[in-house]
Amino acid sequence: MKRALLLCCLLVLIYHTDAQDKSLNSGKIDPSYFVTHYRDELITKLVDLPCGIKSDDPIRTILQKLHTFLLEFHPSDEYSDDIYARAANLQALKSVMQGGYGIGSVLIDQNGKIIEEAHNSQMQKHRSDLHAEMALLTKFEESRKAKKYMNIYVYKPGLTVFSSAEPCPMCLIRISTAGTDTKYCTPGPEDGMVSRIDFLPPDWKALAMKHDVSLGNCSPVMQKISHLLFYTFLLDDRGPK
Repeated sequence: MKRALLLCCLLVLIYHTDAQDKSLNSGKIDPSYFVTHYRDELITKLVDLPCGIKSDDPIRTILQKLHTFLLEFHPSDEYSDDIYARAANLQALKSVMQGGYGIGSVLIDQNGKIIEEAHNSQMQKHRSDLHAEMALLTKFEESRKAKKYMNIYVYKPGLTVFSSAEPCPMCLIRISTAGTDTKYCTPGPEDGMVSRIDFLPPDWKALAMKHDVSLGNCSPVMQKISHLLFYTFLLDDRGPK
């Protein structure tokens, strides 16, 4: 009797966990979700996340709940890029907690291993160029390990820059010059260059298209968090006035 009861409890637990995973990761996101202009919109979307955020939570509490969720998040096999989305989002959140913009980026080698991480540091370091991808490549190129992966200033084949959000024009050109593949977790923000790649001058477009440039295979919950982390500047209206 005890064994039967234990088996029933185990089956219920497995069903509940599987159902929770499906609720977090199933379905496509309406493209209109990735447009957030006002603080109230941001708060509503944050509350809808499975992170336990409440509309009256202080900013610090919101960020702590996002951090806890990301730390406890277990990527599924269905979404092959969630492991990188999680790492990039943790970097984005790190920037937000430092007072910066919420974008993070990681560099992946040919074996799928993350070999460098960075985040947007414009406000923290008073540098207009320190977008997440720019900070990532600079940090990597200044490291000792870079020699293994570079030929002068061009990267050897097999490396991928994975960002929490779609790279802007400046970052996409830098990535293209370095010669790596580009993936990102969420489309936009509204200055995203990958979705507007046809507007590049022909030579720059050709350079960018020499490598894979695409939206990653990421779960809806990771996409939503990536988007909302970028727009956390609406929480306290941070940035130049």
